[in-house]
Amino acid sequence: MIGDDYFELRSRIGTDLLALAAAQREAGGDPESATILDNLIASLKEPFVFVVVGEVNVGKSTFLNALFGQDFSSTGVVPTTGKILFFRHGAEHSVVPVTPTLDEVYAPVDFLRDFHIVDTPGTNSVENEHQLITERFVPIADLVIFVFSAMNPWGASAWQFLEKVHREWMRHVIFVLQQSDLRSPEEIQVITDYMGQLTRQRFGRDFPLFAVSAKKAFLARNAGIERERLLQDSGFHALEAHISSIVRHNAARLNKLASTMRLARQILEGMKERFIAGMQLAKRKMVVLQDLQTERELQVDRTLKKILPALDATERDYHESTLRVAGLANDALATRKAFQRKDAEDTSETAPRPQSLDHRLFQELQHRTGDRWRQVSLVLEEDVHQFERFLYAQGRGILFPTDVTLPSHDYGEEDSELRRRFGTHVDSSLRRFVIGLKLDEDIEPGLENARVTARWLPRLVAPVLIITALCGWFDGMTSAAIALGAGLLLLAVVYLLTQVRLANARNAILDKLEESSVKLREMLSKQVTEDVTAAFTKFLDTLNPAQANAAHIEREQSAQVERLRQLSDSFDVLDHQIRVLTPAGK
Repeated sequence: MIGDDYFELRSRIGTDLLALAAAQREAGGDPESATILDNLIASLKEPFVFVVVGEVNVGKSTFLNALFGQDFSSTGVVPTTGKILFFRHGAEHSVVPVTPTLDEVYAPVDFLRDFHIVDTPGTNSVENEHQLITERFVPIADLVIFVFSAMNPWGASAWQFLEKVHREWMRHVIFVLQQSDLRSPEEIQVITDYMGQLTRQRFGRDFPLFAVSAKKAFLARNAGIERERLLQDSGFHALEAHISSIVRHNAARLNKLASTMRLARQILEGMKERFIAGMQLAKRKMVVLQDLQTERELQVDRTLKKILPALDATERDYHESTLRVAGLANDALATRKAFQRKDAEDTSETAPRPQSLDHRLFQELQHRTGDRWRQVSLVLEEDVHQFERFLYAQGRGILFPTDVTLPSHDYGEEDSELRRRFGTHVDSSLRRFVIGLKLDEDIEPGLENARVTARWLPRLVAPVLIITALCGWFDGMTSAAIALGAGLLLLAVVYLLTQVRLANARNAILDKLEESSVKLREMLSKQVTEDVTAAFTKFLDTLNPAQANAAHIEREQSAQVERLRQLSDSFDVLDHQIRVLTPAGK
């Protein structure tokens, strides 16, 4: 195909411009740039204009059929004698009269997408058309093809028409000596030599001249029989190479492509700068947001360190509370309780109920630690509000509008929800800890064990007295004294064993209280850590989405920058190819 490398270059430029326009739309670019890109893309589709001039019956139509491999008569359009026909691409066959002497012919022929053909009537048939052709079509033509018949290349009208062509436009002119197969090679050589001599005399220059047989070229393109030989004999190889060179090296077209690339590159570089700025802004946001995340975690640690002394003090208070509870345990496990009959206990409503060790321990802890943990809740609330103010100050323009008002707190009733929740959780932890000790449940088993031992004491008194009396009766007072001493010793052993069991029960409770201080600290530490962490977790509802959004924007902007970088690299290659094709000095 004629000018394939040029059209391939133009197509690649169009593809890159479409990609740039797509990126511009996706980025929500300015309408002006979008309009410029649309116009640039549309301008690339501007076809080459070929004007074909010659006398009647010199074979212009056959030449065009051969040149483009398309039978013009098969398009369904029958040229009108005496009219200029402007062939253009269209979805359907149609003829649109423009003037009494000009018709626009639309045909669904592919090569008309890239080439517009102006087929003129014979220069010897309608002299008054010369002015329209020279004024309207020749100046815009990329190529003016003068077709001469090898049988009679001296028709005066064609040469007179050439006289009317402005000297500046003559650089677009080539001569085609059609029907060369009707002459011998020697005759063709004589004709071409004379035509060259004539143009130098009349116009002071040579015109590219090609002797061709359009008939053979058309047969080669469509019949496929001896294709290469027919094309070689037709002379079309040299003609097509020359026309392709004109298309490929058309300075005006290439300059237009270069101008298109410059405008597109300006838009591309502007977009790239905006994307880079957006990417860098997103990165800065991510750094700020990560710093805020780190600061939030550090603030949690700092707040927990502030609360650490409260845990130490609570542990000390617990030791002091256990001393009071130990006194209650001693009362509950007193010796008299062991020797008191269980059914003899006063169970009336007016009788004082024994104090619950669990309840007393809980009351002691509340009394000793209540004010302290209320102060801790104030510290926590102040730290949360302080970080909130820091967050608003550092996040202005990133998390919040630049004119956002920093929150202020008067610590009134409406701000005490955090403190109430914190106090409730601490109180609940203390309650669960005390209930878990089950001190009250340990009293009864210890007391019952002591009672089992103590019951032997009254049971042994009568046997001791009886044995003492019998010994005195039979063996005298000495034997009675020995029996009495042994009996008293036995009673003493039972009493001491009862005391030991009571002491063991008391010691077991004291040991549990002593050992449980570690558990109390663990429970309080876990609860406080959860509450402090939860208090600062609410800020994640702001930080996490903002961080995810900034990361998403950074990835998108980075992808767009890479996309535009690749386009820029492609632009560099295309610019180089344009420079290679552009004739020197143009």
